[in-house]
Amino acid sequence: MINRPALGLSGAALRDRNVKIDRRENQSCARCGKGIWENGSRHHRKYKSRGGGDEVSNGVLLCGSGTTGCHGWAHHHPDLARQAGFAVNSWEDPALVPVRLYLAGGRPVYLDEEGGWSTEPPVAPEPTGSAA
Repeated sequence: MINRPALGLSGAALRDRNVKIDRRENQSCARCGKGIWENGSRHHRKYKSRGGGDEVSNGVLLCGSGTTGCHGWAHHHPDLARQAGFAVNSWEDPALVPVRLYLAGGRPVYLDEEGGWSTEPPVAPEPTGSAA
């Protein structure tokens, strides 16, 4: 597990992050595949209240709002959302928790910071330094 501080973005950096998420999801709901041109929202898999940030790997485009559509489902069904990777526990790194992405045929995939995904888990960086 990688424990890193939450990333807080605003302005152009937040818009860039949102574009990466929207492109990854092909402007459709990450859970059900519904095309989203309005009334969609970017869902934090690891909620901000749990220490989640604005990393691309922590965001998915979902239809609805926090109370409607698939975004509402993720908040109202936390156990099912966790099983599908749409909710991440406070001690987990979203980049290391797979999510069942609609565009991946519902398979569990790992999201990266460039706006892509992979069926393979990310490789943890090698520790640096030497023990004496």
